[in-house]
Amino acid sequence: MKRNIGMLSCWIAVLGCVVGAEPEQSVLLDVLREKGVLSNAEVERIVSVQPEAKYPQFKMGGRIMMDVAGYDSDDADFSSGTEFRRARFFLKGRAAPDWFYKLQYELNGEGAEGFQDAYFGYDGWDGNATLRMGQMIEAGSLEDTSSSKYITFMERALPVLAFSPATRRIGVRVDSHGEWWHAAGGVFGGVAADDETEDDTLGGSVRMTCAPWRATGRVVHLGASGQYRVPREDTMRFRARPESHVDDTRLVDTGSMTNVNHYVTAGLEAALVHGPLSFQGEYIGVNVDRDDGDSLFLDGFYLYASWLITGESRSYDATLGEFVRLKPAKPFGDAGLGAWEVAVRYSELDLDDEVRGGRERNVTAGINWYVNKRIRFMLNLIRAESEKDTGDVDVDIAQLRAQIDF
Repeated sequence: MKRNIGMLSCWIAVLGCVVGAEPEQSVLLDVLREKGVLSNAEVERIVSVQPEAKYPQFKMGGRIMMDVAGYDSDDADFSSGTEFRRARFFLKGRAAPDWFYKLQYELNGEGAEGFQDAYFGYDGWDGNATLRMGQMIEAGSLEDTSSSKYITFMERALPVLAFSPATRRIGVRVDSHGEWWHAAGGVFGGVAADDETEDDTLGGSVRMTCAPWRATGRVVHLGASGQYRVPREDTMRFRARPESHVDDTRLVDTGSMTNVNHYVTAGLEAALVHGPLSFQGEYIGVNVDRDDGDSLFLDGFYLYASWLITGESRSYDATLGEFVRLKPAKPFGDAGLGAWEVAVRYSELDLDDEVRGGRERNVTAGINWYVNKRIRFMLNLIRAESEKDTGDVDVDIAQLRAQIDF
C-alpha cells in the first residue's frame, strides 16, 4: 500500500511539472460559486474563454475515507475490522479553451489500484452540451450518480448496490442542461480492469431530471433513468452487501445466472428539501432476458429522511440533477460547531423470481458531523434482515467513517 501511494505521488508530481500550474481563479467567480449563483460547469466555462488563460491547465485533489465496523449476528460469521474505503487522487483541467480532461486513480485497502476516471471531453458548442470520451460514470440513479463525498449515509442503499445503474465504464457520454433540468445519455463497453471476464460487452444508459420548484433552501427533484446491457459470456449476477463494506459477506445473492441475452434496468427517483428537512427515495427494477428460460424481474427501493439540526439545507445543483457539497454555516473552530445531521433510511431488495437470491430489509440510523466543507465524520447503525431458502440471516452493524476531500 505504501509503495503504491509513493508511486502515485511521484506520477502526479511528474505530470504537474509537465503541464504547468492552473492560472489563479477570479475571486468574484469563487464567491459566486460558493453562494450557488454559478454552477461548477459555468465557472469552468467562463474561465476557459478568458483571453489571458494559458493552457494546459490542471488541478489536483482527492479524498480519503477510513471506516471501522462491528457486526453482531447469531446466524452467520462476520468479521469486524477497519479499512480504507476510498483513497482517490485526481488530476483534471483543460488542454485548450473547449477541451477538458480528468484522471482519477484509486488505492483501496488491499493495495489494489486502478483508474476510476480517465476521460477527455469537449464543451465548445453553443448552449450547454458536453461530450465526454473515455472511462467515466454512466448516467444512472440519483444516489449512484452522486459523489460518495456527498451521500447522506456511508453506503448506498440495497437496490443501488445490487443493480449498480451508474457503473464506471469506457464509452461516450453526452450531457445537456437548462436552469432547472439535466439530461444525459451514452453508449458504453467494459471497464479498464485487468480481469475482463465479468465485464459487459455493450450497453447504453440515459437519465433525465428536473427541479420544477427551486428556491433558497427548497427543492423538488424528479428523475428517471434506464440502462441496457449485454453481459459477457451470457452470464450475470446480482448481489449486495448489507450497506456495510468492511466485511465481504452478502446476505442476498442470485449466484451466476447463465444464458442471459440482455438485461434492462429502470429507475424512478424523487427528493424534497424544505429548509433543514430532506426526503429522498428511489425505485429500481431489472428485467433479465434469458435465451432458454423465462425472463426474470428483480427490484428494490429505499426511502429516507434527514434533518440538519443546525439549520443548514442540503445543496442541490439542477444543472447536474444531483445533491452537492454541504457547507456548514459555522464551521467547527470558527466560533461554531459545524453542521450536524440525523437521518433514517429504510431499504428493501427482492432477488427472488425464477432464481432464489433472497430478500433483504434494512433500517439505518445515521448521524453526520460536517466539521467544515471538507471534513466529515459519520456514524451508521444498521439492522439487516434477510430471508433465503438456505436460511434467514439477521445482523446488527455499527460503523464509523472519517473522511476528508481536498
